[in-house]
Amino acid sequence: MTNMSWGQEEFGHAQLGNELRTRRAVAIANGCAEQPAGKITAVFSSAASREGTFRFVENDAIEVAKLKRAPTIAAARRCSTAALAYVPIDKTSVYVTDGTGNKRLGMVGTSQCRAHGFHVMTALAVTDDGVPQGIAHQSYWTRTRKAKTSKRDNEKIPTSEKETQEWIDAMNSVAETFAAHAPATTIWFQLDREGDATAILAAAVAAKHCVTVRASWDRRIKSDGDQRAYLWSRLTAQPVLGRYAIDLPSTTRRKARRAVMEVRAIEGLVLETPKPRSRSRRQMIPINVVFARELPSTEDDDAIEWMLLTTRKATTFEQACEVLHGYTQRWRIEEFHKVWKSGACCVEDSQLRDVDNLIRWAVILASVAVRIVRMSYAARALPNRPACAEFNAIEITVIAKLAKPKHVPATPTVADVVLWLATIGGYTGPSSGGPPGPIVLSRGLTRIQAAVQLLTEVTA
Repeated sequence: MTNMSWGQEEFGHAQLGNELRTRRAVAIANGCAEQPAGKITAVFSSAASREGTFRFVENDAIEVAKLKRAPTIAAARRCSTAALAYVPIDKTSVYVTDGTGNKRLGMVGTSQCRAHGFHVMTALAVTDDGVPQGIAHQSYWTRTRKAKTSKRDNEKIPTSEKETQEWIDAMNSVAETFAAHAPATTIWFQLDREGDATAILAAAVAAKHCVTVRASWDRRIKSDGDQRAYLWSRLTAQPVLGRYAIDLPSTTRRKARRAVMEVRAIEGLVLETPKPRSRSRRQMIPINVVFARELPSTEDDDAIEWMLLTTRKATTFEQACEVLHGYTQRWRIEEFHKVWKSGACCVEDSQLRDVDNLIRWAVILASVAVRIVRMSYAARALPNRPACAEFNAIEITVIAKLAKPKHVPATPTVADVVLWLATIGGYTGPSSGGPPGPIVLSRGLTRIQAAVQLLTEVTA
């Protein structure tokens, strides 16, 4: 889709009070897609565009909830033709400079660092081809500084008054949106270890959500005998169903590598978890479990292992591999966070003067960040699609001129143009560590912007 059609698809249906506000939201989104940056002054070069954007984000009549709602509907609609959509959910903190202390921000990080910002829970819609389709849910909140409470006192607090509720609300919100706009699509939630909480697991099972959670605790499980049984010892004693290879992306802790995983699984386990707000009573949560451990390698890297609690069937090796594949889609949200916070969109660079203004700006930048991640994966999953599905004609012309490929086909594909754009952003091929990623594409978008704007003005 072109930038203009993307902005219209993402925000054109937003119910912001009047048509002018909706049109402004579309224009801001288009501008950010063409020149992603964290500061309004870095995105828009004309005084009129800058003034219009500042007025929009500082307008208290524009409800944040309604602005956030628009991208979630767009994401569900894009997934409506897919049989399955993975929905990774994760929490992050956005750090914002507040020299005056007047931005109504909350505490982020440790109490010692005394940093300011807000917290965000995001659900990302990813189709079964691995391509992110948009923000399926997003919630923002600030955290006040409170006196430390004991574990016993914390257990007495209802889940509805804890941040744990944000995970539950995210799943329920996505389910509601998809029921209205993508009723034929099955959604499969993917949660990392922070989502391994009794209240979250119980809520997911009660609501009959399809969910996979990476286990963080060696939980007690129901046993037929008198002796207590626990999760890890039970799974490691299971027979090996099979082995498979997976390409692990590089992180700050490890190099990219191909890992050979040994897979075990068991269906119909029952977790015996403490009942909320009760130290003596326990509740039973039925769950299936898939356990994958990397076989020892000749390298010094630490072997990885995943203990995955899931509501999906996991009896056969094929079913267990489906669960493991679904969990790998959670990496998309890590890439989204990187592009949104410190990559192309740099939301933490914003200098807006109030938390609500910051959130309105952050919502739009979040959609742009997903679009950039989407480009990267669309080129891999759908390489032969016409480039006009992701870029407009002027962008394609400029990218081809600046990249100077040896051959420009009459109808360039998405893979062609993404590779050219990545080259402009500094991509050097396989020596860069893999196919073009979101960060190098972000740099390419920034570097072509002046030429795109000039050619747009000339042809207008």
